[in-house]
Amino acid sequence: MWRRVLLCVVCLATAQPAGARTSALETSVKATYLYKFAPFVTWPQSDPSKPFTICVVGADPFGAVLDQAVAGQVYAQRPIQVTRLETVSKQSGCDIAYLGGSRAQPVEAGLQALRGAPVLTVTDEGTPEGMIAFRLADGHVRFRIDQDAADEAGLTISSKLLSLALAVKTRGGPA
Repeated sequence: MWRRVLLCVVCLATAQPAGARTSALETSVKATYLYKFAPFVTWPQSDPSKPFTICVVGADPFGAVLDQAVAGQVYAQRPIQVTRLETVSKQSGCDIAYLGGSRAQPVEAGLQALRGAPVLTVTDEGTPEGMIAFRLADGHVRFRIDQDAADEAGLTISSKLLSLALAVKTRGGPA
């Protein structure tokens, strides 16, 4: 009897509603995108002796999922590492910065702090947009690209990545 009750409690405690599974899949896809963007972006300078750093600034929707996604991954002979920060600046050492926002530094303030720095900024739907802004479209994780912001930072985004975007913002053009 107790075994059945315990089994029911364990099943209820670990069960996820359908929306939660979608959310876990969405998180996984975004985590993978974060490091998969790297080969499609050219940075003006990089120090080959330092790891390629993905910073998660403020709210962290990824947790261990991002760490698992980048485990053993390398970009340009540099191991990829994840750093979590409450606030970010041009001196933080980030190559890619996912801005989740916090009380200490809302997303908009993080974008402003990195403006012009060679850091690929990534944000989520419903927040001010970084160079890449995740969006959900027809149940899939997609993204918009602000090519103007990337150009201002000295980053070159490949035409292959641009072609996958829902929209690309360029000077004088719609996003």
